[in-house]
Amino acid sequence: MAQTIPGTEVDDKSIRLSVKDFGPIARGEVDLRPLTIFVGPSNSGKTYFAILFYALHRLLAGMPRLPLLSSYYPFWQWSRGFPENRGIEQALSQKVDVGSHSLSFRDLPSDVRNAILSPLNDVKILGADLKTELERCFDLETVTNLIRWSASVDTAEIKLDVRERDQDLWHLQARVSQSGILPQCFIEDPLLVPDNSHRLDIRSRIASFPDPRLFPTSFDKEEMWPSIEMLLEELVMENDLDMSHQSAHYLPAARSGIMQSHRVIASSLVRLATRAGLQRLPEIPTFSGVMADFMEKLILFQDQRKSSKPMESLAKQMERDVLEGQIRTSRTSSKAYPEFVYHPQGAQGDIELTRTSSMVSELAPVVLFLRGVMGKGDWLIMEEPEAHLHPAAQTSMAQLLGRMVRAGLQVVITTHSDWLLKEIGNLIREGELETSPESEDIQGPHWLKPDEVGTWLFHKKPETGFSTVEKIPYDRTEGIEPRDYETVAEALYNRSASLQDRWEESRSDAQHA
Repeated sequence: MAQTIPGTEVDDKSIRLSVKDFGPIARGEVDLRPLTIFVGPSNSGKTYFAILFYALHRLLAGMPRLPLLSSYYPFWQWSRGFPENRGIEQALSQKVDVGSHSLSFRDLPSDVRNAILSPLNDVKILGADLKTELERCFDLETVTNLIRWSASVDTAEIKLDVRERDQDLWHLQARVSQSGILPQCFIEDPLLVPDNSHRLDIRSRIASFPDPRLFPTSFDKEEMWPSIEMLLEELVMENDLDMSHQSAHYLPAARSGIMQSHRVIASSLVRLATRAGLQRLPEIPTFSGVMADFMEKLILFQDQRKSSKPMESLAKQMERDVLEGQIRTSRTSSKAYPEFVYHPQGAQGDIELTRTSSMVSELAPVVLFLRGVMGKGDWLIMEEPEAHLHPAAQTSMAQLLGRMVRAGLQVVITTHSDWLLKEIGNLIREGELETSPESEDIQGPHWLKPDEVGTWLFHKKPETGFSTVEKIPYDRTEGIEPRDYETVAEALYNRSASLQDRWEESRSDAQHA
């Protein structure tokens, strides 16, 4: 289970995502950690898993530990399915005392619990939203395209489990078939109030609200839910529960090309958005949802919009240590579309990204997102952070990932880089030295603990062409070493030795001829 990150105040929350017969994946299960790493051959399902997590994160508004407020669960429409008014007054008059134990979902009056759960148990409401988000993020005509590409398979399964403090909070399950998608959501018993001596009397709390019109003698369901929401929001504020929304940001593998051409793409989309422009197209091309969201954040980018001091420090460190220059934003006016340029260290002027190296355009969005998009607790999902980087820069990127975790970000990456994995292994070794007397001299700000890192191998089986997912354990001696990397290295060595032997034999034959 993922642990609280020292000094970052990230919830001690565990998220487990599993699939069956999903795209190229026959079966797989992943525990999300502060740093989650997907490795494996191309077309083995790493990106599928990453996009699925992103889609679910968007749908569930950040997977909060307390999924009871409509502002945090978009598909919770509390006014739907509300029971008859005759039971509401009695339900709200029930007294719930909280002594030395926590108030839990089970402690709420039954009518209130049933009303909250009814939309989640409505497969039409939840299914429609889940279907839309999956089709959007994967750019599919139909969600049934997610079923494993095999003649013998006709359904796919998705399961999401959220736990905290060794307690099940809630689960989301969905089955995809040729007839569509059938989801189910179950809430176990999420805690509303942490352990303390605070006493809660729902009846007196309702009576203490400043506006008595909120609770008339005859309850109307349209007036009822805002009152319940106000009550729960007070509980959250009084007990210092962290209900801040955690966003997810996806940096696709094609980000380099987008950064170099995003202004052209955006201006073309604006021209095509007119009725005349659309009529010229026999078929309207589409972006995947992850690509569209990435483009939108660039188009709407504003420096310092959400940046905190730790995020700004990470951006500057990346510019100094990896990019050896600054990523700047320029506009012809305050309302103009942003243009991004690169300013090398010691240079007189700026360089357009179209004239920079692929490394700069690959990493520019990381700097921009740190500076103006991402906040503490957010998720960064990044495909191949090592792309176009020299091995030395790949190790610097690994250290940056460690610093992101220390700053409170939660990171998911896909990678093929042995250099990156080796350095992450070193960062874990640094974390294990934290309590040793010499740790102050050795340990840097990028250290990681073993339980903060989860590495998962997407193993493609030659006989079927489909993948399974297995955990790669951290080894103190070997670090993080995917088994297929050893196979490739051994094959390369054997081939090199064989060619050397043949060369020596040919030289010997020539000398004796």
